[in-house]
This record gives sequence, C-alpha cells and structure tokens, in this order.
Amino acid sequence: MTPAPIPDNDAQRLAELDRYEILDTGDEAEFDDFARLAAQICNVPIALISLVDKDRQWFKSRVGLDVLQTARDISFCGHAVTSTGVFEVQDTAHDPRFADNPLVAEGLAIRFYAGAPLLTQSGLAIGTLCVIDTQPKTLSSEQINALEALSRQVVRQLDLRLLVRRQKAQNLELAGQRNFQKMLFDSATAGVVSITADGQITSMNAAFEQLVGYAAAELVHRGNIRLFHLEDELVTRAKTLSLQLARPVEPEDSIWAGAMVGVPNMRDWTYRCKDGSCVSVLVSISPLVSDGSEFAPGGMTNGFVVVVWDITERNKAHEEVIKLNADLEARVARRTAELERKTQDLELLSYSIAHDLRQPLITISGNTHLLKKQALDAVSLHHLERIGAGVHQLSVRSDALLYFADLSHRQLKRGAVDLAQIAREQLLRLQQDEPGREVAALVPPHLPTWADKNLMTEAVNELVLNAWKFTAGRDSGSIEVGLRVGENGEYIYFVKDNGSGFDMAHVHTLFEPFQYIETVEGSAGHGIGLAKVKRIVAKHGGRLWAESQVNEGSVFYFTLSGV
Repeated sequence: MTPAPIPDNDAQRLAELDRYEILDTGDEAEFDDFARLAAQICNVPIALISLVDKDRQWFKSRVGLDVLQTARDISFCGHAVTSTGVFEVQDTAHDPRFADNPLVAEGLAIRFYAGAPLLTQSGLAIGTLCVIDTQPKTLSSEQINALEALSRQVVRQLDLRLLVRRQKAQNLELAGQRNFQKMLFDSATAGVVSITADGQITSMNAAFEQLVGYAAAELVHRGNIRLFHLEDELVTRAKTLSLQLARPVEPEDSIWAGAMVGVPNMRDWTYRCKDGSCVSVLVSISPLVSDGSEFAPGGMTNGFVVVVWDITERNKAHEEVIKLNADLEARVARRTAELERKTQDLELLSYSIAHDLRQPLITISGNTHLLKKQALDAVSLHHLERIGAGVHQLSVRSDALLYFADLSHRQLKRGAVDLAQIAREQLLRLQQDEPGREVAALVPPHLPTWADKNLMTEAVNELVLNAWKFTAGRDSGSIEVGLRVGENGEYIYFVKDNGSGFDMAHVHTLFEPFQYIETVEGSAGHGIGLAKVKRIVAKHGGRLWAESQVNEGSVFYFTLSGV
C-alpha cells in the first residue's frame, strides 16, 4: 500500500479548508443533492463529498455509506487532492498502491474509485467529490466531465454557504449595534436629538423630552431645533461665526454653521422650554455626512446629532465657587494685613528693646570694669564677673534682635558669588588665629552661584566656623565644602566635618535663636550663628538642614532658589 502523499502546500490547503468553517457540521440537503446526482450519473452505489483534514478525511455528504470519516493515510481522496483532474482507479485489486489497503482488502471492499478535487478560487484542493463501487469500473468521458462540473458546483455551494453565514453574522452584529445604540440613545442622561440639515427634528430621547418639556410626538418631523434658542443669542453667535468663517452667517443658521465646516461646536446656550422657563445647557453638534465620516470637506451633510447637557447646577456651583473665592480672598487679604501689622509691631518692638538696651548695658559694663580695678575681696570680684557675663549675654541678644530685625527689611542684591573663595578665605583666617591646629581643608576651585554676596559671606563663614569649632577635639580635623546634585536636578551645597557631631534628636532646636548644642568643651557659641544662616538661606528661597552622628561628624546642607 502506498500512503496518501502530503503535498508541499498542505499548510495553506488546511488553512483554506478551515476558512470554510464546514468540518464536523450537520447534514445539509444542498450538498446531499450533489452526492446523489454524482452517484446517478456514474451509476455507482456510493458517492461522497470528502474533505481532507490533517489526519483524516471527513465526509460532509454520504450516499450509500454510514461511515463519517476514515484515516487520511489510507484514503483514496488523499491521493486525489494532489491531482488537478479526476483521479480514477479502475480496479484496486490490480493497483499496487491500493491492493492491500484496508478499505480494499477489508470492510468496504472498494474495487473502483474516481474523485474530482474540490478546487477553490486560490487553486487549493480541500477535498473531493468521489464515486465508489465494489466492482471494477471505467467512467466514460461524459461521466468524467459531469463529475468535474459537479465538483465545481460543490465549491460554489461552499462559497455561497460561507457568504451567507458571514452575512448572517454581520446582520446579527449590526442588529446588536443598533440595539446597543438605541439602548444608549434611550438611556442617556444627556438629551440627544437628530436633526436634518435645516434643523428639522427627526428623533429625540427621553432625557431631551424631560429637559424641554415636549413629548417626542409633538416635535419629531414637526418641530425645528431653533424653537429652543433665544434670538439675541443666535444674533450674537452669528456675528462671531461671520468673523471666524469670513462670510455672512444668518442667525437661524448659527446653531450648526460651525459644525458644517468642521469648527468644534460645543458651547453654552440658553434653551427656552415648553412652559416658558429657560435652562442653561451645554450643546455639542456633530455633522452626519454622506460618506459616513465624522466630517469630510466637500461631503454632503445629511444632518446633525445634537447632544444637550443641563448645566444649571454646574453654573450655580460655579457662581458659588466664585463667591466663596472672593470671600476667601478678602479674608486672606485681611488676615495677611493683620499679620503684616503684627510682624511690623514685633520688629519695631525688637528693634526698640535692643536699641534702648544698648546705652544701659554700656553704662553697666563700664562701671563694672572700673570697680574691678579697685581693691576688692574675692567674693566681690566673683559677683562682678557674673554681672559682666550677664551684661555680655544681654548685649549679644540685643545685637541679634537688631540683626534679625534689619535682615527682614534688607533687599537682596544678587550677583555672581563664588562660595568656594569665601570658604577658603575663612579657613585661612581661622588657621592664622590657631596656627597649632591640624585641619585638612577640601574646597573645590569654584562654587559659583547667584546670590547676595554680603549675606552669603556671613552664612558660609558661620558654617565653616561651626565646623572648625566642632573639630577642635580631633588630632587631625577635616573640613569639606562642596556641591552635589539632588534627584530633581537641584543644586545642594554642603559643609562637612569629622568633628564631634551631635544627637539628631536635638536637630529641631539647632537653627533656632539662642539654642545651641555643646558636645565638646568650649564648642558652644552664643546661639545665633546657625539661626542667622537659616534666615539668610530662607531669604534666598532655599532650605537648610543637617545630618550628624555623635563622634562621627556633621554635614550641613543648603539650597538657593534659581540655582
């Protein structure tokens, strides 16, 4: 036995067969008629419409046979689909390809076979129309021609069947779309109206009926959309469109004139309802053109779809927001003015206290100094020292009050500033004052910025001095001044030291006036240095913060706006 060959284009052939969606479908009289006619013309007991699948041949129509399918490798039709004409085996018992085939030697006992391939329009054979007999036989040329003609009709029936099935599917889809669109149309919360090119109403949904107070029966094919518009609004709209379109637009056409030429047409209108009341609405108009596109220049406009939203509540809410904003702005303005007055009063009070304290403090300090020169006992000298220390603290605080009051009024004079140069000069001064200190200074060649030079000199000097003081307990101190870039591209300047550090639990008090942390003897200052830095940085629109660990050093960071 020679198994049915597998053609080179079998993958394409199987894809073509699948396209017809016919495998394993039920009996259909149209195909059975072709099988019966083939059996009669060829005078045989068996006729089949056989479709050759990947591993089987399946019979769509059967005359004289109850079997639904057989294996492809033993099939006669598997041979027939590789030919272009009728494949005929006149006596299988004498054909070495089929003599020992199970369909010949057993079961059906086939002695004669003739199959005309079912050739589709692409030239692929998806099966056969075949005739079978249990006796040897030879077909006449007329019978062969008739079998080929019937095979072509079977293919046409397959094409027609596929076309009908697809048309039914499309009809079902269109019906579903129509039902869905109708459901949306009827259930939409917005009013939806379809109108002709001159404004005649052709349909309207329940939401529009409820909005305007008219029933659909009163307006559909009877009323015009202009019925709802106020004349003064139409005139105003017509003037605007006439300027936009550079041609005269009549008031009655201004409702849809923009939509006809593709100008976005969604705007607020006032609609007059059946009871004479007016309602604020937002109206969207879209054209319906003959070629089915949303808008086609030169296309014929068949009409428009008008979608209407009631925006009465929106307008009320908007007006309420405007009122609330106006009230809020007035309250903020009053509160701001009040805060400004209080701030000015506090600044004036601070300035007055600090200024008025200066002369008494100078007097007390001078008299204390004179008394120390007289012969006094140890107890008196002790009390004088305490008085002097208190006067000094008062003097420092009054100077701080004067400084902060003055700083709040100072106008920034921004210019090019090199923070690295300021840091190097401060380190040089500190090294000259304490030549015995070993401090490694790491400062880049330049740290340019745009700031008030005098104020930034004070800030950088204070941060470097702070680092110098807190590295006093180290055998080999280290101070680094530099710049890094934050995640958002922000420039962050820093002053880092390997000094005694501090507990981060106290960091919130570090930048407040007259607050200080003493971690090594003599490291505490007067409590205004870092507070001064914070205010200078804030005046530049920046931030100041610190990171530290006890005995592992500190880093002070700051930013400047516009840098």
